[in-house]
Amino acid sequence: MVDKDKLLAAYAANISRADNPNQYLSYAQHFLKHATGLDRPAIDNYLDSLRQVYRPGTVNLRYRTIRRLYNVNNIPWPYRRGEGPQIKERDEYRPQLASSVVGAMILKARDGVLYPVEQCYVALSTTYGLRREEMASLRSKDIDLRHRAIYVATLKSGRERYHLIPDEIMPYIEAHDFDTVYAVSTVSVMFKRILLKSTGAKMKVKGLGWHSIRRALLEGLVRNGLNIFAARKFLRWKGSSGDMAMPSRYYGNVVVDMDSTAPVMDEAQQDEEVFEKHPFLPFWRDDA
Repeated sequence: MVDKDKLLAAYAANISRADNPNQYLSYAQHFLKHATGLDRPAIDNYLDSLRQVYRPGTVNLRYRTIRRLYNVNNIPWPYRRGEGPQIKERDEYRPQLASSVVGAMILKARDGVLYPVEQCYVALSTTYGLRREEMASLRSKDIDLRHRAIYVATLKSGRERYHLIPDEIMPYIEAHDFDTVYAVSTVSVMFKRILLKSTGAKMKVKGLGWHSIRRALLEGLVRNGLNIFAARKFLRWKGSSGDMAMPSRYYGNVVVDMDSTAPVMDEAQQDEEVFEKHPFLPFWRDDA
């Protein structure tokens, strides 16, 4: 009989130095809890169940987590190269919010219409394009108010880094209790609630979520003249200087408007340059 606790312990020891190890550990734990076995049919059935809930990119991440779990424990991996879940280009073409909608969300946050946690998450999303998992995993240890810095342990093999906190959103960061834990599903529901409060309408558009702001931010930064390489770095995509795969997939999405259904100093300086061309920070200012 397989000792699942032993498998999980070996995996935990192997990823102890990884960014956000608890997140990956929870993925491995979920698989061991719900999979009917360790053979390929069991993995296939597990992945099929994930596809009913998650997007292709998340399923692919879970697949790679399971593969590492097997490798660490010297369990033969039953898949050949290229047989795992594929992220098709069409899967990355998701709706992005129009600037007017993002602006409406920010104005509602500033006017106190949103709850404090909603204000904070809107500030984080519209400023840095954080993914929902990244917002949910932030803790007080990641926030350095004295140095105006926030540390993002990026998921999906992205680039972890410190970000400079601009004055415009500092009050919302200071007011939030980052040690209150919110499930990723709760953060998703929060987005829908914020959108309804901000627009007064239920936008029945498949795929709308926090990523819809991330896509709008990328387009806004480039439209305002920021170099695409700087934009990619700011949004924490990992890759060589010539790797534009993810930014190119995000750019040119369907735009949804209200009528639709202690940081390293060079990074602080880079963020200052980004903030000058930032499409959404002006909405957070008093003269907006």
